[in-house]
Amino acid sequence: MALQYRVAGDGKSVELSEDGHPLVFDDQDEDEKVFPLDAIHLYSKVPTLQAEAKKYRESKEQLQTKLGALGDIDPIEFGDKIKLLEEYGDITPKEAKEAKELLKNLEDVDSKNAIQIDKVKAGVADSYESKIRDIDAKFNQKISALENNIQRKDGAIRNLIIKGAFDRNEFIKDRTVLTPDIAYDSFGKFFVVEDGEQGVSVYAVDRSGEKIFSKAKPGEYASPDEAIELIINDYPQKDNIMRTTSGGSSSSGNVGGNQGKRQKMAELSQMPAGERLKALRR
Repeated sequence: MALQYRVAGDGKSVELSEDGHPLVFDDQDEDEKVFPLDAIHLYSKVPTLQAEAKKYRESKEQLQTKLGALGDIDPIEFGDKIKLLEEYGDITPKEAKEAKELLKNLEDVDSKNAIQIDKVKAGVADSYESKIRDIDAKFNQKISALENNIQRKDGAIRNLIIKGAFDRNEFIKDRTVLTPDIAYDSFGKFFVVEDGEQGVSVYAVDRSGEKIFSKAKPGEYASPDEAIELIINDYPQKDNIMRTTSGGSSSSGNVGGNQGKRQKMAELSQMPAGERLKALRR
């Protein structure tokens, strides 16, 4: 594994050094020695380390070319290989041995530099990925807050425009036994509020989802007041919610019918909105 951040006492944030650098440790070390990681400073050394590694590799290749022909230095076979050594100038068996040790050291240095570079890159990448995750989380929180705010405003606009139209509607008060709130719970779903280039507009739709046109002003959409009347008149069970008028039956019968409907509406007013709708449809 790569470097690990040392977590602070709260279990969430990263513990920092006095210089403000995050404290890290190599979890491959048994003692887990903690040290500050100055990612920017270390990352700036990467080109230097790469240049040194390249220099070591070139030196290594040159030594391998020379030592490849020598093979293992053995005192017994020294006499047979003395002529071969002459081709390489003044090099001696001791120098050849030292060269082999140097070559091994160069390989170790090359390997350690590569590991260190990988650790620095991994540490920097983890740090930036963590910052990106934090930015994404904050951005999503802001988006969620804005969406909730828009929903609240849409609800307030709908309540002000549409429910206000039901509260003021004379047809509901004079021709039906419904209270404005029951009428709104039953028929408010047929009204739509849109916010377009011309501002906020309200229109009503029928049971098939088509916009309702005005009968008083052909070619225009029905106003909220006219739409309420048209929607209620199109209601299949409208006879159960309309006030009875004089004529056609005895006045006592009319009184009795109105009284029964008022009693029914009193019962409906005590029900939750969902129960009211079910009762009206029966």
